Amino acid sequence: MIINLNATGRASDIVRAFGVTLCASTVVRDELFIDRFNGRDDAGLARALADERLLEFLPFDDDGELIFASLVTGSADQTLDDGEAATLALGLVHGRTVVIDERKALRIAADRFAAMQVIATADILCSDLILSTFGREQVADLVFNGLTGARMGIPERHHGFVSEILGPRIAACRSLPASLRQVADSE
Repeated sequence: MIINLNATGRASDIVRAFGVTLCASTVVRDELFIDRFNGRDDAGLARALADERLLEFLPFDDDGELIFASLVTGSADQTLDDGEAATLALGLVHGRTVVIDERKALRIAADRFAAMQVIATADILCSDLILSTFGREQVADLVFNGLTGARMGIPERHHGFVSEILGPRIAACRSLPASLRQVADSE
């Protein structure tokens, strides 16, 4: 989620619009510092969010460590990368809404933690609050930037909205299903 928000180019404005402080695990923070191959300085952008008090990095307590360990050990189809596992563990321990975009993490969260509220970055970007704050044209740019800059996943429930708001630009969004991109090509 932090990477997708950073890719929009307006992460701090988006978080400020909601009037919240994001929380992420120190595991996620450490992953951001390691990942320098995407052309953005996600670690620096996350540090700026933290400096603005829009993002707080939290360590695990003992319960969080146990949940995290259960999510990173086991068979490949039932385990997650450290960042997604840390996000779910932290959300569960603190009773927070979790923002996560990776399909496998969404499936595992639904299977193992059905009571946890899990949303996608697209739920934020497609929200009425963001639309009223930024306007349709700027939201289209935010979504496009997230899709092309971070290969942000878009849940199927938002495909119609994203297709409508992006118009022909959707053809350049390779993280979307080919069938969705081809509809734009044929218009």
